[in-house]
Amino acid sequence: MYIKFSRYIDINISIFIISILTPLLCYSNNREVAGNVFGKPEKLSNHWKTNIKSVKAYKTGFELTQPIIELNTDETITLEFDDLSDETEQYEYTVIHCDYSWNPTNMVFMEYADGFDFNPIHDYRYSSGTLVQYRHYTLTIPNSNLKLKLSGNYIVQVVRQSNRSEIVLQQQFRVYEPLVKADALIRQPIEPSIQSTHQQMELTVSTALLGKVDPNNDVVVLLYQNNQPYNQLTFNTPHFSDGHMLIYHTPTSPIFEGGNEFRQLNLKSFHYQVAEIQGIKQYDGVYHTILTPDKRVKTYRYSESADINGKFIVKCDDVTESQEEADYTWVYFTLSNDVQFDGDIYIFGELSGWELNPNFKLKYNPECNCYETRLLLKQGFYNYKYVFVSQGLATPDFNRIEANFFETENAYNILVYYKSQGARYWRLVGLNGVNSRYKN
Repeated sequence: MYIKFSRYIDINISIFIISILTPLLCYSNNREVAGNVFGKPEKLSNHWKTNIKSVKAYKTGFELTQPIIELNTDETITLEFDDLSDETEQYEYTVIHCDYSWNPTNMVFMEYADGFDFNPIHDYRYSSGTLVQYRHYTLTIPNSNLKLKLSGNYIVQVVRQSNRSEIVLQQQFRVYEPLVKADALIRQPIEPSIQSTHQQMELTVSTALLGKVDPNNDVVVLLYQNNQPYNQLTFNTPHFSDGHMLIYHTPTSPIFEGGNEFRQLNLKSFHYQVAEIQGIKQYDGVYHTILTPDKRVKTYRYSESADINGKFIVKCDDVTESQEEADYTWVYFTLSNDVQFDGDIYIFGELSGWELNPNFKLKYNPECNCYETRLLLKQGFYNYKYVFVSQGLATPDFNRIEANFFETENAYNILVYYKSQGARYWRLVGLNGVNSRYKN
């Protein structure tokens, strides 16, 4: 939270005054800072400035996992990013507790964390042997300066030390406490009209360890497919309940579009080319990678292709330390299509922060009947999709370009939140992952 106090509070200050005044100062300032970036103060999403690249957040030691850790354990979240600006600026970070919809919780910093509300990021290294110069930053949470006391959703905000109201980077992560058990499986839908295009989940949640629970008011269940926020399903009440067992499935729910496997891009070396790359050139002090034009999927038959469910890995095959020795390249994307769509096309995945990032929007070129854009990407292996957004809507259509298949391999996350009567925040008390193809 944004508390305008000195780092050390005089022990003689009245605890009563602190408890009364700091909630007002903290919450008001937090909402103001968020509003400066997004134009509205409520929901906090992944975001970073244009000079910040290759943002990754994950459970430390497991680069392809979601940024979720267990409370009161040795587990930590790792946040990594590169700064390509010419200016050398000291960055600081803070964390904000949120509800399950990423709205800031009305609590002061000291209620959900121990330590200072702002801490400097000391772990950074300069790039070595690259055409594009950058500084690589690494942050782990919790750490010796910051301990988290509550479960739930969190936002880490990176700011300039010289101007804390300027948010440089904002990243979501979660902390859970294992108090409920969630069991799920993915199967083919019962409804014949969607059996070949959709996937259905059967979910049961056991709340026995929570004691007496009002399932219609105290528990919220969120279902995610491949960490995509736009097609998440939220259940404020179960379909059925039997004592401590909450049941979330009917013949028509919960159902997800199957989608298609993510497209892939191998940028791990400039010394060899893969099928998706037409050419690699070096000029104007940077590498340029021209991709083979992508096409809209028009088949009704599923084609199996291994992917990493929309994520990316920083990796250069020609060096030993990829984080600071991998170079950047302008990557030229082309999506061929006979006519212009009646909406916008975005490149989507972890590389875009799982958001409809305007910097990842393609432009239509009538000369080639195609959509085009270029992105500055670090060497590595990337997954991505093209998503369509109709005019005036903010919800992407994943099958307008990529198609839909029941056979698609998808990873699902089940998140169970709990808020007892009178409590001020939503606890994340249950977590499970299930795959549409592979059993745990």
